[in-house]
Amino acid sequence: MRLREPISDKPVSPAAAPGGTLAAVGAFLLWGLFPLYWAQISSVPAIEVIWHRILWGGVLAWIIVAAGRVVRRRTLNATRPDRSSGGHVTDGGDRSMPPLFPGKAVAWLLLFNGVLLGGNWLVYVWAVSSGRTLDASLGYYINPLVSVVFGMIFFGERLVPLQWVAVASAAAGVLYMTFQLGYFPWVSVTLAATFGLYGVVKKKTTLSSIHGLAVELTPVMVVAAVMVVHGVLTGTGRFLAGDPATTAYLFGASAVTVAPLLLFGIAARRIRLADVGFLQYIAPTLMFIIAVAVFHDPIRPGRIVGFAFVWLGLSIYTYSNMRERRHARRGFH
Repeated sequence: MRLREPISDKPVSPAAAPGGTLAAVGAFLLWGLFPLYWAQISSVPAIEVIWHRILWGGVLAWIIVAAGRVVRRRTLNATRPDRSSGGHVTDGGDRSMPPLFPGKAVAWLLLFNGVLLGGNWLVYVWAVSSGRTLDASLGYYINPLVSVVFGMIFFGERLVPLQWVAVASAAAGVLYMTFQLGYFPWVSVTLAATFGLYGVVKKKTTLSSIHGLAVELTPVMVVAAVMVVHGVLTGTGRFLAGDPATTAYLFGASAVTVAPLLLFGIAARRIRLADVGFLQYIAPTLMFIIAVAVFHDPIRPGRIVGFAFVWLGLSIYTYSNMRERRHARRGFH
């Protein structure tokens, strides 16, 4: 099954790739730094943190969408000449305001993405609370390989031989770390598959990244709002429970949630899923560095070997991608 590329406002050119690459790097840097933020509220149950991420992240996304629509409406009104004076309507005046909610086909895709995102977070929370953090972290290493496979299946993306070498090296590192567990890591596979599908749907939608994020978070926002309100009214939650710092950190989950997802949405629409997938190794590697340098977690030899193969693959893939992009620029111009 091969899906068509999403319709965009501009033709995709090699010049657009750096912007997508920077967005991906920014997203994965932020995700990699998350442990430092969540450590500040480690006493709050993980499931409560997830509800606040969903609720306040969705609220912030809709605020940005609403503000953008107000600005665009004023711009259109300012550039639309008076028809009674015989003026000609500009292109900007002809474009109607995009609907707040998309058509059924796109809406169902985005709602499905919201379920994928919520499911991914819940599986991660369950894994951490059940003492299976290693399985959860391994999912971040499997996910880039899943993105490469999905890119080939759904979008017909093709890799050059050097990139296949990079994939093989990264896969070897992931398999080595998998064998260290001694059993099939279904939690890891579930996390990788759900986020991989999230990237596929994101690449297919034509809404702006922030608008798509707002729509896809809406259904799970309802559940999150009920849980947050229940916690406040019954006194079982930590939000508004007397500690201003904890309340601020939980409310700040809005920006922490929206910023990397917004950047990821931009990247998924501008560059190949294979490229997004390999850049994702930035996040778990940064998490590993923080765990060792800041939280003083013990270093396991198996992890070091796995990291070496993964980073070798990332280096090879980055070199091949840069060389391919240079050739593409010459052909494009």
